[in-house]
Formats: sequence, C-alpha cells, structure tokens
Amino acid sequence: MTWDIGKAEHFYKIPQWGLGYFGVSEDGDLFVKPAADSDHKVDLKMLVEELVRRKINTPILIRFLDILKDRIAALTNCFLSAIESNEYQGAYYPIFPIKTNQERDVVTSILEYGKKNGLGLEAGSKAELLIVLALTMEAETPIVCNGYKDSEFVALVAMAYKMGKRVVPVIESLHELNTFIAFHAETGILPDLGIRIKLSTRGGGKWAESGGESSKFGLRIPELQRAVALLKEKGLLSSLLLLHFHVGSQITRISVVKQAVVETMRVYVALCKMGAPMGYLDIGGGLGVDYDGSGSDNNSSTNYQIEEYANDIIYRVKQVCDENHLTHPVIFSESGRFLAAHYSVLVTDIAMTSSTRLKNANPLSPTTDYGPHKEMFDILEILDETNMVESYHDAIQYKNQSLNLFNLGYMSLEERGGVEELFWEIMLRIHRLSKQSGESFLELETLEHQLADIYFANFSIFQSLPDAWAINQVFPLIPIHRLNEEPDRAAVVVDLTCDSDGLIDSYVGSDVKNASTSLHTLKDNERYYVGIFMVGAYQETLGELHNLFGDTHAVQILITGKNRYRVQGVIKGDTIHKVIGYMSYDTQELLHQMRDQTESAVELGHLSLDEAANFILSYEESLFDYTYFRDRHVRKS
Repeated sequence: MTWDIGKAEHFYKIPQWGLGYFGVSEDGDLFVKPAADSDHKVDLKMLVEELVRRKINTPILIRFLDILKDRIAALTNCFLSAIESNEYQGAYYPIFPIKTNQERDVVTSILEYGKKNGLGLEAGSKAELLIVLALTMEAETPIVCNGYKDSEFVALVAMAYKMGKRVVPVIESLHELNTFIAFHAETGILPDLGIRIKLSTRGGGKWAESGGESSKFGLRIPELQRAVALLKEKGLLSSLLLLHFHVGSQITRISVVKQAVVETMRVYVALCKMGAPMGYLDIGGGLGVDYDGSGSDNNSSTNYQIEEYANDIIYRVKQVCDENHLTHPVIFSESGRFLAAHYSVLVTDIAMTSSTRLKNANPLSPTTDYGPHKEMFDILEILDETNMVESYHDAIQYKNQSLNLFNLGYMSLEERGGVEELFWEIMLRIHRLSKQSGESFLELETLEHQLADIYFANFSIFQSLPDAWAINQVFPLIPIHRLNEEPDRAAVVVDLTCDSDGLIDSYVGSDVKNASTSLHTLKDNERYYVGIFMVGAYQETLGELHNLFGDTHAVQILITGKNRYRVQGVIKGDTIHKVIGYMSYDTQELLHQMRDQTESAVELGHLSLDEAANFILSYEESLFDYTYFRDRHVRKS
C-alpha cells in the first residue's frame, strides 16, 4: 500500500488520541484545531518555525488555550445531556484539581473558560489553598479542599467560609474532624463539611492501589459511623452536606466506575437516614484519557467514552435516590486529566542519530570453511519464513562462540567484526520476515528494540516527561512534518541527560504498544521536529532538575483563524525561586487580591476588622511558611 497522509494518521493513531484537535495537512504537516468541528487550524511546523524566529528555541512547551475551553465544554455538555435524558433533578459542576497543573495561566484560563459552567477548583495542600482562595473572585465558585489539614488550614478554610466563599473541606480522618470541632468551639465558625469514604471497590489501571479499603485517604465505615455520632453529639450534623469518593487516577475500565457509584450511593442513603442533610456528591477524579489510541483497558487507555461515563453516573445516582425517595444531589467531578491532558504539546528537534548495528554493504568473507564466521554465512543463505526461529537461536549461539574465541585469542578483531556484521544482517532479515508473515515469537520484542536507531532529542525526560520514566506512561510521539513521506527508520528516542534511563521505550504506533517507533532519515541542513502530545496533565509540574535541566520555554497560543494565531504569553525557561514561584505566581499579587477580598467582606459585614486583620496576617504568614504542617501538638482520633 502506497504511503499517504491517511496512512500516517492511521499508523500514529492520530484520530484516536487526538480527538479531532490534531490532523495532517496535504503538505504532510501536523495541524492543530481549537475544537474538532472548528474551521480554524494552525500548521504546527509553521508555528514552531515562527517561534524560533522570535528567538524562542526548542524545546518549546506549547499550550493551546482554546483546547482547554473545549474540554470544559465537552465534559459539562456530556453531563448536562445525561441529566436531561435521565430526567435527573440535580445539577452538575466540574471541579479542576489544581494539582493536575498548578501553572498560573492554566488555572486562571480554566476559571475564565469554566465560569459559565459553574466550574470550581480543588486544593489538596496549604500552598494550593492559598492560590485557590486568592484566585476565586466569584463567591459562588465551588472550592473543594482535599488532603490532610492542620489547624492553620482549618482556620483559613473557616474564615473563607465566613467571608461568603462556597468552600467545602472534605474530612479525611477523625483527627481532622476533631480539629474542625475544636475550632468551632473556640470561634463559633464551622463551614459546610464533606466526608471521604474508603470504598471496597478498587480502581483499575496503574493507580488502582490509591482506591479501595487500603487507600491513603478517607474513612472506613466504622470511622464514618463514629464521625456521624460525634457531629450529632455536638449538634453539628447539619453541617455535613457532601460525600466524596475517589477510586484512583486514569480509571481504565467503566465497570469500576459503575461499582464505585453504587457502593457510594448506598452510603449516601445511610447518611441521610442518620439525619445528615447531605445534598452533594463528589465523584472524585479518575476519568481517563486514551493516550495510546487503543480504546482498551490497558494502563494508557480507557475502554469507555465520556458519554458512557456521564450516563452511567447520572443513571445510577438517580436510580438509588428514587428507590429511597431522596432528592437528587448536586454532583461534582474532579476530572483534571480529562480537562488538561490534550491542551499542551512539547515540540523539540532531533539533535543527532546513531545506530546500534553496523551497516557495511560488503561484510568480510569467512577465511575458513568452518567456525562461527562460516556458519553465519550459511544461515544468511538459507534464511526464510520456515526457519527464522531456528536461525535466530543458531545466530545467537555462533555470536557467543565468536566472543569466547576472541577472548581466548583464537579469533582476530577483523573476524569478530565480520561475525557481528553478519549477525545484525541476519537479525534484520528475521525481523522483516516476521513482519511480512505476521508470525512472531517472544524474543522479537527485544530484537526490535536492538535493531532500532537511536534518535537524540533536545530535551530532558525527567523534566518534561517524568511519567514516561517513572511509571512507563505512553505519550503520543510523532514527527510534526514530512508525514506525507513514509518513515523509513525504526527509532528509539532518548534525551540529552547522561542517565541511561533517559529514553522513551513505549510508543503509539501500528500496534497497541511498541518498544520503538518509526521516524524519518534526517536530511542535511534541515531540522527534524517531533511533538510529544497530551502532556498537559501532571507533566508540567512533576518535572525534576536532573542534570539541572530546568523548565522549558512555554508559549500560550490562541488560534484565531486558518494559520492565524495570537501568542497570548511567553514564559521563558527556568529560574528557580520558591514553591509558588515555580508555578509563575507572584506572592505579592496573591496577597493584594486576598486583601481586596477581605476588605469587601468587611464592607458586607461578613468579617469584623479584627477577623479581617487576623485572616490577612495568617494568609501572609502562610505564604512564607513551611510547606509541611507545623502543628505543635499531636492529637489522637
């Protein structure tokens, strides 16, 4: 079959993981669109070349803010459609957990684009809470607080609630509940509370262990009963409004979602019968994305679509509520990966290539009629589909024999070189025969990796693609140009660090998962660009300074027409300051925004002057405080 752009899209599975945001032009360049149904698109190679002309050199992290907007709309519309079709009486609000990507431009853009959908933010640490409180200028913006909470965290949340913010701290342990109760006894302030439960249902995929009964966070059923009894004893049960569960990130199987929702709703019903007013259900994160385009339940994919996910949740929540004559709750979902993964692309160039095998068109002829060199020649002459497995094992044996003879001084360097050249030629032919016949055997997985050329890319995996190294996450990696040419080289992409782990060993391609990919032979005096896609979730904030490679340049792009765009902002690559500084936040700006909000709260009568002053003092101290908790007393649950 003749290679064309259609075959390129099929080979690299662009429609499956790209969801219409990415495609191939007639010229063989990759283009990007703000939405699948949009007429606007920008040639990615043209964009990169113009950024280079602006002296913004590769590697470049390109953020397409339009895609963020479209992902929020896609998520919300699927839930609204499910609500309508199931005649569900409750509302739905998307929540963005900022741990997914704490970059200031990302969080502020998501808040802006999600305003009409009632989008809220989730904070999982004190530092994240300080960011979220300052950025949520609208009083009705939902704020969910997860993670461990010390007394200072509790005080910040309580005062934000008194200011009029729609903030719900989720109780993760009995210790936290006691801290809130103690604060209420001292101040009379208690925000609306949520409780996270540990489900028996376990997640699916790489993060399955983060859910289930042995998960890090949440209350087991006996602890939940104690918590309700304690709130009832203190006369505070009316503050318990939300039930939260989380069965792990990147859930690969829809059956896990169904089971988790049913189990959680049975607990929800029980809480209502125990006297808690409830009204809110937080289904947590876990909504997966299809990184490898396989549509399967492997760790880098999902066996469901967003429409099925939303329908299954709404249907099951309604079913259990109707059975028990309960009002349908407001639903929150913390779908950070779904919202952020697609919008960000890392583009870099290939610095050089090398091969793991010699390519000599005229290998040395054997000097004797026996021995490994002669045997290798004989294998090459008779090799075909019927004997390729046997030939593979024989070639391995003769290569090992030649090494032993060389080490004992019975084989010259020239003869050993001839044996190795013949060995790699045999391996290459076996690999081709296997591909042509469709037959394979276990050793070929290693062989394919050994035969691949090494492509040195101008970036650091540890900084820009940490999950590829840490958990073997698959990210789509493809050339952004020359896609109208058939790629002629099997390749393994490595980075510029001096660490042997600095390579990518899992690729999207013609099969579900490959140890190598297909790239083009480099041309003289022409830069060869590759894009690594779907890196917007976690990769931008998990990077580490291996060999002191810091953050890459980052560019925010708005697509305004056909090959027309606006550079919305440029963040030059890394100078390191403090934790919030890493995420491009200005601490003085945050403090100024928070001070303005407290002054408004004083004018509205929500806070007294002393409360406002103490709150700002606490906020400012926290900005420059230790990121870990500093409680001086340990309390027992």
